[in-house]
Amino acid sequence: MMQKDKTASEMLKQVHDMATFPEENPNPVLRLSGAGEVLFANSAARALAGLLENNGSRLPHELRVEVAAAHAARQTREVEFASGEQHFSFVVTPVPGKAYINLYGREITEERRAHLAVLKARAELARVGRLTTMGELVASIAHEINQPLAAIAVNGDACLRWLNRDEPDLDEVRNAVSRITQDGRRAGQMIENLRALAKKSEPQFARLDINGAIQEILALTRSELTQHDVVLHTDLSVGDRMVFGDRVQLQQVMLNLIMNGIEAMSAVMDRPKILTISSERVEPSGILVAVKDTGAGVDPATADRIFESFFTTKPNGMGMGLSICRSIIEAHGERFWASPNTPHGAIFQFTLPADGRDPPTPRQATSSS
Repeated sequence: MMQKDKTASEMLKQVHDMATFPEENPNPVLRLSGAGEVLFANSAARALAGLLENNGSRLPHELRVEVAAAHAARQTREVEFASGEQHFSFVVTPVPGKAYINLYGREITEERRAHLAVLKARAELARVGRLTTMGELVASIAHEINQPLAAIAVNGDACLRWLNRDEPDLDEVRNAVSRITQDGRRAGQMIENLRALAKKSEPQFARLDINGAIQEILALTRSELTQHDVVLHTDLSVGDRMVFGDRVQLQQVMLNLIMNGIEAMSAVMDRPKILTISSERVEPSGILVAVKDTGAGVDPATADRIFESFFTTKPNGMGMGLSICRSIIEAHGERFWASPNTPHGAIFQFTLPADGRDPPTPRQATSSS
């Protein structure tokens, strides 16, 4: 009899322990009705500022939406919630065969801070990479900027000659001044592009013309292409070319790929050095950009490692350029890959979200090298 009483007592204790477990849990635990009303919230949930509204009877709107979606689909969902400086991850779980839904939360504040620190470090490394690449282009950039400045000087001298005539030729003066204005804007745009590439700033996702962004980088690298006897071919889409992305980051990708292509063809002597840049609309709802060269191509033995950080086949390479390119494109929610270019060389391709899609949720944030 005493053994039976002891067993019954242990069972009651187990039931009591199970009943008090949610309340004693240091993480938020809640139960909601199918209509979204709070049936139970443990002390951790009740203490969380902003989690409960209307005297504790309901959740904030953004959580109610997730709960309703999980209940309708009868599928588990995960959603983040911020309370002041604290961040929580809630698993919204419909209970099979029941009319209620359970929410299990855990604090992810430190994870969030660590993630942001990684993103900040990546962005700074990318900026250093941009400055390094631009440093290699100093002579070419100076040459490109010098061209419109020299043209301004020539047209200014022409203006003076037309004005110093016994009968000033005002039509010629107007034409010369117009050319001065155009060249001044051209030089100013180049300098503005350089400032944007060098500037330390957060990623800015916006609507942009990808072909225009590519042309701006080509203007900075034209002298470099000429100096290395590289013939440039462009096949840029004349149709829809608006994308949603960060202009500076995408230009950094193009700058890296153009410089890589030039370097890949530096030892080529038995065939033309051709760099082909193309853009085209692809389904579903995207733009494909490709950079092709006629160099030695990617060594099959190292093809699966070329996107690894710090892996390089160049004597003085950092091994960061392609790694950062890929992380930038992945931060746009898209893909970046390489393939052979028949009969010689390599093709580097990436997709971008066409304008009209929602802003991407970055898997990795960054910028270039």
